[in-house]
Order: sequence, then structure tokens, then C-alpha cells
Amino acid sequence: SSGINAEYGDLNNNEFFKISNPLNSMRGKHVISDVNGEELVKMKKKLLSLHPTWHLNSGPKLESRLATLVFDLTLLKKKARCYIYEPPYPHEDGDTKYEHLRPSLIVKSDTSGRDFKMFDEVTNEVWGSVVRRTHGNSEMLVETDNYTVTVHPGVDVLFILSVAMMYTYALDDIEH
Repeated sequence: SSGINAEYGDLNNNEFFKISNPLNSMRGKHVISDVNGEELVKMKKKLLSLHPTWHLNSGPKLESRLATLVFDLTLLKKKARCYIYEPPYPHEDGDTKYEHLRPSLIVKSDTSGRDFKMFDEVTNEVWGSVVRRTHGNSEMLVETDNYTVTVHPGVDVLFILSVAMMYTYALDDIEH
């Protein structure tokens, strides 16, 4: 993934979060901060994995692992399973053991990966959805991606945004 700096807000342009790659590193560490600059969560790509895998960390120094997103790739669908840990949360440098957990959330898209939804695997309740549109800029000869993230009532916006970003980063890694 490339170095990304972006702002996220509502339809009225009220800014809520900023996302950045503070190290601009190939390791793929991205941080979401609030509008005052306080770091809320860190998304980190796992290296040397059979399937594209990302971790979501929070807490003091952003070292507590909250969730792990693991990709399942098929020819027709792009799908990931999100495993959510229970307290006490494992340290980010600890073993990546999620096999004992039930995936709390499934993220699924079509072959393009542009639009995807996040839903509970057991109840099929949709937690959120993302629509990505690419717009060309003729002056700069670049394409920009605009995302519409819909979060359903009672669901944590920061969590859904984090899962959506990890899914997007993993797709970007797979395609490049």
C-alpha cells in the first residue's frame, strides 16, 4: 500500500477522523486519529502470511490487538473474515491465534472489490457497507477514490471504518 493521508467525515463535510501512514513503510502501518490528532487505532499488515492478513490495534501505545482480518480468495468473490478478540486483548507482537474464535464479521465483495458489505456470519445482520467510486482528474492525470461508508445504527463507526480500510488495503496488495 502506498502512503495514504485522508480525512473522513459526514455528508455535511464535518470531519471525524484522519488516516495516515506515519512511517510510509512497506510494512503497512496506518493510524486513524480524531480531529484533534489523538491516535485511536492502528492497522498493521501481517508479513509472511498464507492469506492477506491485517490486525487492528488500540489501547495504550496502540499495542492491544482488537481484531484480525483474514482474506479468503476465490475467482468469483473476494471475502474476508474478521475475528474480534475479547479482553484481555493480546499484545500486537504476540502470536496471531484466532482459530479458536468465531468470525464475528464477514466482509464480502464482487470480483471488482469496489462495493462490499460487512455482516454477521450467523445472523446475516448487515453492520455496514462501502461503495467506492473512482474519479479522474484531468488536470493532474490521476484518479482519486471516493468512498461512501454506511454504518448501521448501533454499530461503532470507527470499527467499521477500520475494517473497511483494512479490506481495501488488502485488496490493493492483492491487485498489485
